[in-house]
Amino acid sequence: MAVRAMALKEEGTHPPSEGILARFAQVKPIRSLRDLERVKEERPDIVLIDLHMPQFDGKEVVEVLRQSQRVPVLVLFDASVEPTTLLKQLNSLSTLRTARRSRLPNLAQAVRLLGISQEALSRMLNVSARTAHRWLKGTRPRRTRELDRLLEIVALMEQALPSDDAIRSYLYHANPTLQGEKPIDFLIRGEFDRVAADLQAVQEGVYV
Repeated sequence: MAVRAMALKEEGTHPPSEGILARFAQVKPIRSLRDLERVKEERPDIVLIDLHMPQFDGKEVVEVLRQSQRVPVLVLFDASVEPTTLLKQLNSLSTLRTARRSRLPNLAQAVRLLGISQEALSRMLNVSARTAHRWLKGTRPRRTRELDRLLEIVALMEQALPSDDAIRSYLYHANPTLQGEKPIDFLIRGEFDRVAADLQAVQEGVYV
C-alpha cells in the first residue's frame, strides 16, 4: 500500500518552499481548526506541518492530529527556509515510505496515475489518437522509444515520491527547476529527459 502524505500550509499563503512540498505530499491549505479535523478524517500516513503558520500554533495542530484513531507520522518543518535546504531535509522521508513496485507499470496503470486524456497520451507517444485508443482498450502496444521512456519515468516517480497523490501534485504544480512550468507539460511535449533529471535530483537530494 502506498504511503499517503499531506503538507499543511495556511490558506492564502504561498511560501517559496511550496513547490518542494508538492513533490513529497499533497499540499492542503487550512484556515481553521475545522479544516484540521477534515485532514484527520482523511487518515494520512504522514503529515508535514509548517511551524510558522501565522494564524496557527504548531503545537495546537499537532494536538488535533494526535487525536486520530490512527495517528499519522508528524513531521515539523520551517517553510521559511531556502527550498534547497528543505529539499534535503524532506528527502529523509524516504525512510518512512513503504516499498513501491520496482517493475515498470503497464500503459493503463501509467495513464491512470498521470491523470491524462487519450489525446495527451497520443501526443506523449507520438502516435495517432486512434492508436492510443486501441492500446488503452487492450491491444498490445508496439515498443517505441517514447513508450519505454514514459513507463520508465512513471516508475521513477513511484520511487522518488511517497504516494500517488504526491505524484499528481508534482506533475500539475509549477516547478521552479523547470522554469516554472509543470512537469506534465514537458511530458506531453515528449521532453522526458528534463523530467527524469528533476526526479533523479529529488531522489539524490540535489537541487539545481
